[in-house]
Amino acid sequence: MKRQTGVVVVMSLLLLVLVSCAAQFPFIAPAALSEATDLKELCAQRKLTAAELKTADSLYNQGSVLAQKKKNEAAYPLLDRAIVYYRVALSKAAILRKEKEIAQQERALSKTREDVSAYNQVLKELKTMEQK
Repeated sequence: MKRQTGVVVVMSLLLLVLVSCAAQFPFIAPAALSEATDLKELCAQRKLTAAELKTADSLYNQGSVLAQKKKNEAAYPLLDRAIVYYRVALSKAAILRKEKEIAQQERALSKTREDVSAYNQVLKELKTMEQK
């Protein structure tokens, strides 16, 4: 008896979750379309060429067509995935920028170390001359 009650409770909760999610599609699909559009434009402004953009654009196009037809339940997963792909492309671009900055800083550090070594050598020679 307790087991049947537990199953009924679990099934009721699952049904409640599914119903609550389904009711949200009319509201979240347009928001997802707006976010995906903003990310798509940002990627275009930054002239990104990541491989993920092809997939993101395809998902975006499919999702936006469905959203315009008010098929929000079908549009949302596509737009949500497009958002993820756009974010991946933006993240990869940020990583590449940071890697370039790190490489520049490492070169600058190496140059500074060489300069310090040269100055130390000159200082050593001056001290040697002073002692004579």
